[in-house]
Amino acid sequence: MHRCHELRLRRLKACLSDWRVDSLLVTGMENIRYFTSFTGSSAAAVVTPDSGFFLTDSRYMTQAYNEVCVRGIKIKGYKKQIEQVACLLNQSKVKRVGFEDKGITYEYYQKLKSKLTGKRLIPLSDEVNRLRIKKDEAEIETIRDAVRIGKRCFETAKRCIRAGVIENDIAVAMEFEMRKEGAEKAAFDIIVASGKRASLPHGKASLKAIKRGEMVVVDSGVMYKGYNSDETCTFFVGAVTKKQRDIYNIVKEAHDAAIECVMPGVKTSDIDKTARGIIKKAGYGKYFGHGTGHGVGLQVHEMPSISCTDNTVLEEGMVFTIEPGIYIPGWGGVRVEDMLVVTADGCEVLTNVSKDITVL
Repeated sequence: MHRCHELRLRRLKACLSDWRVDSLLVTGMENIRYFTSFTGSSAAAVVTPDSGFFLTDSRYMTQAYNEVCVRGIKIKGYKKQIEQVACLLNQSKVKRVGFEDKGITYEYYQKLKSKLTGKRLIPLSDEVNRLRIKKDEAEIETIRDAVRIGKRCFETAKRCIRAGVIENDIAVAMEFEMRKEGAEKAAFDIIVASGKRASLPHGKASLKAIKRGEMVVVDSGVMYKGYNSDETCTFFVGAVTKKQRDIYNIVKEAHDAAIECVMPGVKTSDIDKTARGIIKKAGYGKYFGHGTGHGVGLQVHEMPSISCTDNTVLEEGMVFTIEPGIYIPGWGGVRVEDMLVVTADGCEVLTNVSKDITVL
C-alpha cells in the first residue's frame, strides 16, 4: 500500500502550482490517512513541492513510525500542533500556504496566522478532497470487503425483524455482527425506522416496537480499514398493502433507472434528474427531498454528490450510492439504496442484498 501512498503524494505535490500555493497544510484526518497511511486520530501534514512532513504528538509517535513509511515524508513530534506547523513554515521559503477550509476551526486559523511571518494563508475548498474522488484498485477491494461485512449485518437484521421486536435491539444485533466480522465500527448510527417513523430519512433506531403490517427502513454501513459501505433496504412485516407495494415499486423503478444511467461521461445531475423524474411523474415528487446519492470512501458522505446541483462528470473508479426514497409524514416511507463503482463501459453494483419486495 505504501507505493499507492507515494503516488498519491506525488499527485498532490503536482497540484500545488495549479492551486496557486507553494505549500499545503493537511489537517483532515481522512486526507491524512489517504496520503500517509496513518490511522490515528490526531495529526497534520505540511507538503511542499520538494518535501513533506508528518506531525503528531507523543501518543502516536510509535504508531506513526510503524504506519507512515512513505518515501518523501519526514516524521516530527509536537507538543502543540499549531506551534510546530508555524515553526516548519517559518523555516521554509514558502509564501503561499494552502489549507483545507473545512479542516480547521476559525480559532486554529487565527492562531496560526498570528504565528506566521511573511506567509499568506490560502483557503482551499474541495480541491484536496477531489483527489480522492476516483478510487484505485486497492481502495475498491477494501470497499468490497466492507460491503461483504455489511451484507452479513443485513442477514442478521432479517432474522431479527418480527412483530414485537424493538428497533434498537435490531441495531445492536447488527453492530455486534459487524464488529465480530472485523469492522472497525459502524459507518454511522444505524437507521431502523418502522411504521410512521419510516418517513424520517435519518430515523435512528428507537425504543419503538415493530408491528405487523409495518414497513421497516434499515440503513446501515460498515467501516473497514478506514473505508465505508452504505446500503438501505425497506422490509415489510407480515404482509404488504397495495399502497405500500405501489410506493415501493415506484422507488425501485427510480433506483433501477438511475443505475442504468451510470457510465463515464454522464453528469451526476442527470442521474438525479432521472430518478427524481420517475418519482415526480408518479405524483410523489414533494416527498423526495434529498439527493439521489453521494460518494463513499474514507468518508461515508464525500464527492461526488448525485444531486440536481452537482454537475460532476462521471469517470471510471468513482464510487457512490443510488438511494431514492419517498417519505410521507404520518404514513411511512421507502428507501432503496445500493453502492456502485463506475466501470469503463457502465457500472458495477457493489452491494447485493436483494432489493425485491421482502416480507419478514
